[in-house]
Amino acid sequence: MTIDGPGPWWSRRRSRIRAQWPTRLPGIRFCARGILTYRAHTPIKTGGTAFARAAARFALDELGRSITQRHMPEQLTIAQERLTLAAAHWRPDEDTPGLWLKARITLMLTEQDADRAQRYQDAIREMTLQLAQEHERRERFRQAVFATPDATRIWWLDRHLDDLDSLDWDVFKEKILPLVGAADDIQSKAERIAQTLLYIWEKLGDSPGQHARFTTTVRTVLDQMGWNDALAWLAPSEPSAADSPESVRSDGGEPRPVAERGTAR
Repeated sequence: MTIDGPGPWWSRRRSRIRAQWPTRLPGIRFCARGILTYRAHTPIKTGGTAFARAAARFALDELGRSITQRHMPEQLTIAQERLTLAAAHWRPDEDTPGLWLKARITLMLTEQDADRAQRYQDAIREMTLQLAQEHERRERFRQAVFATPDATRIWWLDRHLDDLDSLDWDVFKEKILPLVGAADDIQSKAERIAQTLLYIWEKLGDSPGQHARFTTTVRTVLDQMGWNDALAWLAPSEPSAADSPESVRSDGGEPRPVAERGTAR
């Protein structure tokens, strides 16, 4: 009489299993207890009972390890169910032709490993909570301080109220203000434009010819762009190239006196 599985029931062998299989958490293992049932066909049957038993136990060990090492200790139930589904029915061993096996295995954790796993989970939860709190703190800080350039300026000033001599707005503009989402506010743009104009004015120096050349160039650009209403920023007393007693050479050389009208022949 035969039942489900290879060969008649009287040709099968059983072996009690006691093993330790790894979890996904290094240093913590599942304890495996149960019964291994196996049957060996020719040619491995000629190797004797010990050979067949060793081959079956090795095959079950490989199967169990491949399942348990993918699970954390707290996933004991999931690992148990997957092992049951994999080992409850007869299966051939691919590495040992002629060998069939099945097993009923129970997984468990020792008290020491359960305590270690619990301490690990507690540490993970504590670290996760700290990271979440730090992220929340930084997000709230960003929303409160770096929402607008004005709010950031107030925060920067408040940090230096006890020592206003250490208040460095250059550092603020170079290091802090770029972090603001709307750093290109009107005040920042105005400051950059003012710095540019100041740089140009310093480069002009005290040379009347340089001032005349610059003023004439600006007037020409504004006139060509149709922005004549912007000419008001030039002081009325600023001489243009036409009004200047010196003319500007197109080759960038030194200005030369303009001949008085009526003297040309």
